[in-house]
Amino acid sequence: MVGVAVLAAGLAMLVACSTARGESPPPAAGPGDFAGLVTVDGRQLYLECHGSGGPTVVLQSGFGNAADIWSVGAERPPAVMEGVAGFTRVCAYDRPGSTRVSTDDGQISETPLPARSQPAPMPRTAADVVGELHALLTTAGVPGPYLLVGHSLGGPFTQLYARTFPDEVAGIVLVDPTPPALRDLVTPAQWETFAGTVAAPPSPIPGYTVEAYELGASMDQVRDAPPSPRVPATILVAQNVDAVPPGDPSADAVAAIERVRPEAFARLAADIPGAQLVTVPDTSHYIQIQRPDAVIGAVRTVAGR
Repeated sequence: MVGVAVLAAGLAMLVACSTARGESPPPAAGPGDFAGLVTVDGRQLYLECHGSGGPTVVLQSGFGNAADIWSVGAERPPAVMEGVAGFTRVCAYDRPGSTRVSTDDGQISETPLPARSQPAPMPRTAADVVGELHALLTTAGVPGPYLLVGHSLGGPFTQLYARTFPDEVAGIVLVDPTPPALRDLVTPAQWETFAGTVAAPPSPIPGYTVEAYELGASMDQVRDAPPSPRVPATILVAQNVDAVPPGDPSADAVAAIERVRPEAFARLAADIPGAQLVTVPDTSHYIQIQRPDAVIGAVRTVAGR
């Protein structure tokens, strides 16, 4: 953790010196709205931030979803991004290979749209995502500490970030996450079927490289990381499981996962010190769409607001 502290101190000094010379501070360092591209290791990544105050909430979307999943389509407005921005700073970004559900003017799109971030080689692992996000927040000057929010596959990404950079983390909210224990609770064949859905997914956009992940390696990275930091944490669990179309080859695996969900989430809660496990009524997987108020409320509670 000393290395991280030295890096943070060096970054702060660099920003101060640059400002003194009349140069612009990092793009997202100040309060207010920011939406644009930040160059990280030669690749442009889309980042948007709103609101002011701390801790800064960092939203990590689920598999296939870009930053806009937190801003549009809320069945009970306000959406998570808008609601959280009302009491603290909040940021989200487009992972390379994710897809948007809305147009640039915020209207729901009839077809998926490419992420605003530049593509990256696929497949990736959770460690790749964590390193990329850490570099993005540092380069953009997004002030910590961070309250990390992760949905679905973004849950393991969030867990690994917290375990890798514990001194930067003020709290954790997981939104119907993918528990690493799932792999131990289903058969190898069922796990391989489930993992295959994110290993080489078909692209909904011709010529566009969608994100893909080595799920087994990613879960190993979470399992082998240091313990989760002792910070306020809440795990929101959907009351219902999304139905799988008849004849879908993943139906057996999904049914098996549904059966072991309670045990998998219990193990996840036990693995995060002091985590509160909360089932959200009238929801399926996209809690942030169906019950954004539940996510906003959990963030507010964890942030101590």
